[in-house]
Amino acid sequence: MNRLWTLLFDRRRLAVALLLLAGAAKAQEVACKAVLAGTRALVDATMHGLLDRELLRIVKLGLSGRLTVETSVVRRRQLWFGRVVAATTRELPLTWSEERGAFELDGRALPDPEHVSLERIALSLGEADDPRAYEVEVVTRLVVVTPGSLSRVAGLLAGESDSALARTLLGAIANDLTRSANGTCPVQPRR
Repeated sequence: MNRLWTLLFDRRRLAVALLLLAGAAKAQEVACKAVLAGTRALVDATMHGLLDRELLRIVKLGLSGRLTVETSVVRRRQLWFGRVVAATTRELPLTWSEERGAFELDGRALPDPEHVSLERIALSLGEADDPRAYEVEVVTRLVVVTPGSLSRVAGLLAGESDSALARTLLGAIANDLTRSANGTCPVQPRR
């Protein structure tokens, strides 16, 4: 009986944390620095404010997240839209490691979840000319809660939840729980 009470209490805490997370909005940004090294752009990016306290609490309770990092190099053109010359996408899992007692992004411990430095990203430009002609765009999207995971939680708390209305509502909440940030920076010559 005691174990059942603990299990129900944890599910209720998870549901309350999900609802609180849905209402939490904070400034998120990506700061980046890019240098030209031969024919490659080397990009260092840091996410600020993407992982807030409530979201980290959800991960610590057992839900894992997925961070998508899209990085592209755009060649600027006068009086016209820029042209993407290189792009890459990375999918990085966000988890809580009970063993380490720390949050992990792609298996690396996060010393400060408020300011997360990503591993260096290298993009091949083909032939590189004036580095000032290039700009880097970094777009991040963090998803911890999916409609499927919300549906499982709702099903555990209130019985079956497979109606069209429940799916629509859970989808809306999951979209509200998604965090994203982006940033741009010019490509600098290597010194």
